[in-house]
Parts: sequence; structure tokens; C-alpha cells
Amino acid sequence: MIQLNKEDLVIKKAELWLIFILILLNILVFLFISNKIYFRFDLTEGERYSISKPTRDLLKKLDNNLVIEYYYNNKCKDIKETALVVQYVEDLLKEYENAGNGNVSVVIKELSYEKSSDMALISELEQQGIKPFELSESGSTESKSMLGFSGIIVKYKENSRVVSPIFNDQGFEFRLDVEIQKLIGGGEDVLGIIFACDGLSFEKNYSYVKQICENEFFQVKEIQRGTNIPNDVTTLLIIGGDNLTDYDIFQIDQFLVNGGKAFIALSGIQVIIQDYGLFAVPADSRLFDLLRHYGIHLAKDLVGDNDSYNPVIQGFSKQRYPVWIKVKGKNFNKKSPIVNEMETLRILWASSVKLEDRVLQYGEVLFTTTNEAWSQGSDFKLDLDSYKYPLQEGGNKYNLALTYKGPIESFFADKEIPKNLDGKDTFTGNKVTKGNTKLVVVGSEFFLNNDFARNEEFLFLMNSLDWLGKDSSLIAIRNKGKFSKPLDKAKDLAQFEFLKNFIIGFTTYFLPIVFILIAVLLFIIKKNRDNKIKESFLKIKKS
Repeated sequence: MIQLNKEDLVIKKAELWLIFILILLNILVFLFISNKIYFRFDLTEGERYSISKPTRDLLKKLDNNLVIEYYYNNKCKDIKETALVVQYVEDLLKEYENAGNGNVSVVIKELSYEKSSDMALISELEQQGIKPFELSESGSTESKSMLGFSGIIVKYKENSRVVSPIFNDQGFEFRLDVEIQKLIGGGEDVLGIIFACDGLSFEKNYSYVKQICENEFFQVKEIQRGTNIPNDVTTLLIIGGDNLTDYDIFQIDQFLVNGGKAFIALSGIQVIIQDYGLFAVPADSRLFDLLRHYGIHLAKDLVGDNDSYNPVIQGFSKQRYPVWIKVKGKNFNKKSPIVNEMETLRILWASSVKLEDRVLQYGEVLFTTTNEAWSQGSDFKLDLDSYKYPLQEGGNKYNLALTYKGPIESFFADKEIPKNLDGKDTFTGNKVTKGNTKLVVVGSEFFLNNDFARNEEFLFLMNSLDWLGKDSSLIAIRNKGKFSKPLDKAKDLAQFEFLKNFIIGFTTYFLPIVFILIAVLLFIIKKNRDNKIKESFLKIKKS
């Protein structure tokens, strides 16, 4: 039997006290460090409450203090949806501040139209670009007419940018990152737009395209036919191909061979809109020849899909119209960052596009029709009556869009430089014959028209431009937001704040206290066991 003397028990007791004190010290140090070093786990889908790696990499480029000022009016908290947005923005800005390593300062200020002291500041902020917007609550039977005021001013060195209005959390991180990138430099991407749709106006029929592009590019330049592509243009957006001259095609070719990138929306048919109906003829453009030379075949056909299309509403009924194709579900390439998260897309009066065998390794299909599609190579029919009944037999699948990333040889490698007959500009550089490029080619120019395009179509365009000229990882955060987690079920802001504070209190205070109580309990159990051993020892010694 092991015998313990009194000195051993004293040492054992001192060791137990030392262990207990060390446990308490460790917990206190942990709490102190956790207040100094910010970290947390985000288990939400898509980590919506945490900034992404591209954002952290962007903040690492800061060499000066970046100030993010967030302003909103108190009415934003009276509506459940916008109250959630305010809270989301505040939480995310906290992430920016902590990821900035001391280079990011966040200022959050709530204003009110009812306070005279705030009106002067609101007026000043409106002049800087923060605009009010109408507030409304979805599903509410009570009519509410209120003005919301929400926006961000980002300041860096001597410059500033504005993000406004902010009434939706979707894409917030992306919007803020774009403006920060413009401020700190390295993001001076210039987009050149070549619009070549005969009979249509870019300002009237495609103005939304320009507005969206201007929000995300450092500069957008319209390039008129017969003019040179500016040297600072990094990416081209080409809509249509009507009336492009040989000199225009030469300019595009040299831009691509020199490493430029392009999004090309080109239909194989030319749609003629007249008072007595719609007609179509094969499109005529040298742009088809240029793409064919690169190994991309865009057919002069009209594709219809019997299984997935957008009906045309006429009167009080929906008319069958399979030449307005609806791409959805499994017909998107889930391996492509451009479309892997898209659910639907409308492609109107589309033509098929494919890669020739010699360049298959450099390309990738973005989306297709279903297996119940067909195509017309001539005698194109656009009227509704032709599609009232499913007379066209399907059974085929057609590619509607693709990407190309790889080497190309100049279309003019063995040709003379064409003269510019329609403009005053001349080519003054050296002709390049080989190079590498990136392309996105879509067999339709109509899907971006103001009358047809919706959020999905513009999202596809922006994702494509990101893939072409920017960091593809930004695509992943463009749709970040739109959370639908337990906290957004709160009926009002008070309930939301209660749930939020409860969760924070539970994780910050309750759990450490539980650990302390467990340590105390273990200490008491250990002490009782030692006392029993001591009593047993004393009994043995007396006997």
C-alpha cells in the first residue's frame, strides 16, 4: 500500500490550487485576446456575413487610411427588409475594419429628416451622390409612404467614391470592392463598346448596358465605326456586326492578337421590324469571317426550343413562341464561373455557335438548348402564327454561347492592311500576326436590348466581363447577400436586436462561464477525493 505523509498532501493540495489558478488565468487571457484579436466562424451558406478572400487581398494593397462612411436615415429601420440590410451592412463593414490591419476606419451615422441638425448634412450628402429612395414593406396591407436614405462614401487619400442607394444586401460587397479598387488604383480597366446594329440606337435601345458598365469600369468609351480602338481599352464589348468595314475588322483583329479581350454578341440573322410584321434575313458581316478564322463558327440560322421557351403575352393569353429560348437548370455549364450559379436566362432569336475541332481544347460551352431544339437555315419565321402549334420537330441540342482562351493567328497575317474609307484615322503601329486572347461569344445581340433584358441577362454580361478582364473570383461575390436565415424572420427591429444580442451574449459570455463552472466542479471533485484519501491515511496512521 502506498503511504502518503503530511508533507505530500500539502504539496498535492498546492498543485491542485496551482492548476485551478492556471485554468482561470488561461480563460481570462483568452477573453482578453479575443477582445483584441477579432475572429469568428461564419457557418451561413456562402459565408454571407464574412468578407471574401478577394476583399481581403484588396485591403492588403492599402498604403494609406481608407475611410468608409455609412449614412442612413432612421426610417430605414422602420421597415423589416431595410432594417435587415442596415444591420447586414454594419456587420460587414466591421469585417472590413478588422481585416484592414489598422488602415480601414468605419464611420456609421443614423440621420433623420425630422431633425433640423441633420438636414444640412443630408443636403450635403445628396449633393455628393447619396440619393433618397422610396420605402415600402412587402406583404404589408398598410400603405406606407416614406423616404429612405442610405449610402456609403469611401475616402482614400484625396479622392472619394459613392455607393448609393443601398436598399438591398445583394452584391453589396462587390459594389464596395469595385469602388475601393477604383480609388487605390490597379483597377483602371477601360471598356470599349462597338455598337453595330443597323436601324437601332445604342442610346435608346441599349442604354442600360452602358449604365451598368459605367458602374463597374473605370471608364467606358464608345468606339464609332471607322475609328481606331484607343490604346487604353482593355476589353471590348461588341454588339452586332452590321456595316463594319474591313478597317474595323482589322482594328478588332489587332486588338485581340495583342492580348485584348472581347465579349461578342452577334446574331446570325438580321431582324427587320416593320409596321406590318417581323422579318429576318441572314446577317451579313465580316465579323463572321473573323471568328471563323479563329476557329469559332457562328451559324446564320434561327434556333428554336420546343421544351424551354418564353411565351409571348398577347391580349389575355400566352402564345407559344419557341424562338425566344429560356435557358435554365442543367443546360448551364456548371463548371464555368460565368454561369455556374445562374438559374435562368432568356436568349431571343438565337443562332447556334460551335468550336471547330482544331481549337476545341481552348474553348468551353457556356449554355445550350434542351434536346428538343431545331433550327432554320433559311425562310426564317418570326410571326406568332407559325408557332401556334408544335409543327417543328425537335430532337437536337445547340450551343448558344461559348468561351475561348488561347492562341490566335491574325486574320490579316497574309493580307495587306485595309484602308480606312469611312474615317480619318489611320493605322500607325506594327501589324502583329500571332498572339493570345480571351473571348465570350453569344449567338444573339437581341437579349441585351432594353425591351427584353432583365437582371439575369445583365448578370451574365457582367460575369462574362469579369472573367475576361478582371479577377474571376469576384464573380463569386457579385450575388453575395440575400440572406434568409433565422434572424431575418424577426417581425420588427426590436425582435431582431433581441435575437442578435442573445446570440452574442450566449457565445461571448455564457460559454466561458460554463467552462469556468466545469473547472470549479472538477476542482471540488478532486478536492473531495483528496480529503477522503487524507482521512483514510490518518485512520491507518492512528491504527
